[in-house]
Amino acid sequence: MAAYNIDFVKKGDILLHIRKFLLYPKHWEDPTKQITTNLKWKKLKFTSSNKAKVPKQIGLYCFVVNPLYKNFVTTNYLFYIGQTQNSLFIRYSNYLDEQAGKGKPRAKIYEMLNLYAQYIDFYYVEIPSKPLVDTYEKILINTFVPHINTSIPEAKISPELKYIYEH
Repeated sequence: MAAYNIDFVKKGDILLHIRKFLLYPKHWEDPTKQITTNLKWKKLKFTSSNKAKVPKQIGLYCFVVNPLYKNFVTTNYLFYIGQTQNSLFIRYSNYLDEQAGKGKPRAKIYEMLNLYAQYIDFYYVEIPSKPLVDTYEKILINTFVPHINTSIPEAKISPELKYIYEH
């Protein structure tokens, strides 16, 4: 009988891919966390070749990891929700730079963009009003609490959400 052995390199690799997600129906069902406007989200594979397809308007975006597993139900993981100050195109370009390690990338973003590079979808929606962009981003972040987002607006008033992914 072979001796018990643990491949610590493999274990370390597996641990690197463990993620926490808040799946909290009370947030999804909360009437104050609903967006009543019919937003027309579009999806692009997050690649440099898709950069030219991103509009030069302001709006919201999110990063979703899609495992692309055949012969199974669609399974997606929401990692991050954000908004643009200038344009979706500029923000997309900023993320391509972060993925390449240019400047001073944010560690969680850099990790997401590189660990799951071939599986990341970039969803976006154009919203012409900056106040609506701010409001909708806050609603979506408070509803889904993506684990890459470091600023959760509701966590400032709800201590149960503060540092939720730090444990």
